[in-house]
Amino acid sequence: MKKQLFLLFSVLLGYSELSFAYDPTRGALQNAPELRIYGYNQQDIYNKYHPSVNVGNSYNNNGNSYNNTNPVIVNLPSKYGAIVLNNKTGYITDSVNEDSLEQAKRVAIQRCEKRGDGKFCKVHDWIKDGCHALATGWDNGVLHILKGYSSTEGNSERLALENCSSHKYKKCVILVPERCSLPNE
Repeated sequence: MKKQLFLLFSVLLGYSELSFAYDPTRGALQNAPELRIYGYNQQDIYNKYHPSVNVGNSYNNNGNSYNNTNPVIVNLPSKYGAIVLNNKTGYITDSVNEDSLEQAKRVAIQRCEKRGDGKFCKVHDWIKDGCHALATGWDNGVLHILKGYSSTEGNSERLALENCSSHKYKKCVILVPERCSLPNE
């Protein structure tokens, strides 16, 4: 009986010593990034020297990891466009993807002046980093010109027609199809 108790006691003592030798950095918590400061997540050390294993993290110059899935903001130069209308002839010209608003207006006015009496060429609309279109609609014999503006392609013509309809104008049609001046890479 003493032999059995001794054996049981030594097994229990051995089991408890195993629990003291347990390394928590090797368990399920090793992947918890919020516990990294307490010595967990030691996989980062391996990933630092084997980057192909860890696609989602990158390392700065100090060796600290950061998640590179966040969007990178790139400041691209703005682009401008202008629509010029000759009030005498009704002729419309435009410019797109110019580097400044002044340049966009100047180019569109020069194009208008080449087509007729330049003193009647006036800037009707301009854009910065977006798209615009013009629609016309009639109200009691008066022609109205309405614009539609969007920061993305494919919406400005619809918006111009909606603008025309919201004013209850008749015979709304697109006068100037969508033209875009968007920053490019």
